[in-house]
Amino acid sequence: LANAKYEDVEHTVQGINYFKTKAKHIIELAKMVDERYNGEPPKTLVELQTLPGVGYKTANVFLNDLYHSNQGIAVDTHVSRVAKSYGLTKETDPTKIAHDLEKLYPKDDWYKVNSLFVLYGRYILKAKKPDWEKVVLKEYLVI
Repeated sequence: LANAKYEDVEHTVQGINYFKTKAKHIIELAKMVDERYNGEPPKTLVELQTLPGVGYKTANVFLNDLYHSNQGIAVDTHVSRVAKSYGLTKETDPTKIAHDLEKLYPKDDWYKVNSLFVLYGRYILKAKKPDWEKVVLKEYLVI
């Protein structure tokens, strides 16, 4: 990818949000990984976040999925909604939400928190029309 044409990468990722920026970041990231890490992606949260387009969420998803390394909880819109709905955080910044959740759950379970909250938020506690029949622990909702 370090030598890929921008147009080719853009065409490949055009179905996702912000695809033009992401295409640029993918090429820059690939070049940096080649130059700094001999083609092997870094294995730490700090190093990953120095790469273009990689923040706390992306770095944690990468580490959890590729290396099975729990270094933090990845927070997307679904995780954020579920955490706020149950009063687990009052924060709006994803990194601060992650830190709040990380205080509540054992480190060994962090990767599960992301997966479960994403699925629960995507299919049950949906933003526009929650499936109230399937929502659990309604008495703890603060929404």
